Amino acid sequence: MSIAGDSGAPRQRLIALLGAERDLAKTFINVLVEEREALSKTDMEPLFALSERKGQIVRQLEQLATARTALLAQSGLPNERESVQKLLGPKSDPIWQDYLAVATEARNTNLENGRIITERLKHNHQALAVLMAHADQPAIYGKDGVSRVKPGSRIFGSA
Repeated sequence: MSIAGDSGAPRQRLIALLGAERDLAKTFINVLVEEREALSKTDMEPLFALSERKGQIVRQLEQLATARTALLAQSGLPNERESVQKLLGPKSDPIWQDYLAVATEARNTNLENGRIITERLKHNHQALAVLMAHADQPAIYGKDGVSRVKPGSRIFGSA
């Protein structure tokens, strides 16, 4: 089916798909915000459920994107932004701008969460390296039987 002389059904289908993608991307953003809040706390348990939910949403978004790509292909158009605009026509529906704005927000929020996770991993790896470096050192005991810290070592968790 090409866009020349059609009845507008592909355009309406595209608008519906973009609306569904936009709404699901908003849900994704909400989950990302919850994830960011969980990352700021010490209890990591909520992250497991959030990760599961994120995975479900991503799979649904992929299905909608596949449907959009198929619709464009059926209309004889490649999977590009310009194709979406062409199929929407000169009176481009506001849903397209909404979709682009929400998709950008989702991408930026996800990137920021990724940065936070990377920083936490870096910190944890550094702490682990320090602990492991000191783990293979034998304990030194004084005449009274109390363990002593080797010179140059630090006692963790003390002021």
